[in-house]
Amino acid sequence: MKRLFHLFLLSIVSIVFFGCRVNDRPPKLNTPEPPPHNGVFVNGKDTLWMNGDGKTIRWHFEKAVPEIGQSGKGEYVFLLFHGKYRYDAAEYFRIINTANGNADYQFSMTPGNATPEGFTIFRHDQDHKELHFTKVKDN
Repeated sequence: MKRLFHLFLLSIVSIVFFGCRVNDRPPKLNTPEPPPHNGVFVNGKDTLWMNGDGKTIRWHFEKAVPEIGQSGKGEYVFLLFHGKYRYDAAEYFRIINTANGNADYQFSMTPGNATPEGFTIFRHDQDHKELHFTKVKDN
């Protein structure tokens, strides 16, 4: 009876351990990584200039993100969980305002919606209002 109890307990612990593991690894993508964004991307009167280096950005926002300031420059990164990741599978887009003490502003993305020609971001604190930036010209 004691042996049966230990076997039962071991089974329960195994199910809990293996069933509750979090798979927080990035998805395996079977395509080449797309090139960094390069050019001018617009959403109405809001504009992002991405320099093609996968890092630097300038912006001008009319209304969409008032707390970031109307215009500025800094860096950007696409993230999956908490690490830098390729934009076509990223879950977050972060703008870092290096001119203002490295303040950063994070936006959510729907993974798989970003292409070299554009991407859509949204803020949870703005009722998920989507901002779709479309490339209008190269640098």
